[in-house]
Formats: sequence, C-alpha cells, structure tokens
Amino acid sequence: LAGQFHSYYNKHRIVSEDEELSRARLWLAMGLRIVLRNGLGLIGVSAPESM
Repeated sequence: LAGQFHSYYNKHRIVSEDEELSRARLWLAMGLRIVLRNGLGLIGVSAPESM
C-alpha cells in the first residue's frame, strides 16, 4: 500500500491550483496515514512520525 501511494505521489501533485482536487488528495493522504498506522499497530510495529 505504501509503495502504491509512493508511485501515486511521484506522478501527481498533491497540492495544485484546483482547490477541490487538492482537498481530495490531502484527504486521501491523511486516510492512508491512518490505515498504515493502524495496520502497523496490529502487527506490533510503531510508525515513525516523519521520514
């Protein structure tokens, strides 16, 4: 999942001139953050706050 988002992030600007599109992409990124944190927590791995 992280790899797929990495590919997406490299192809698409998260913040763009289209405010609605930017908002949707930011929600996607925040949702992925929650999913990854919860998934790592289930297997007992703590996620770093930043890279």
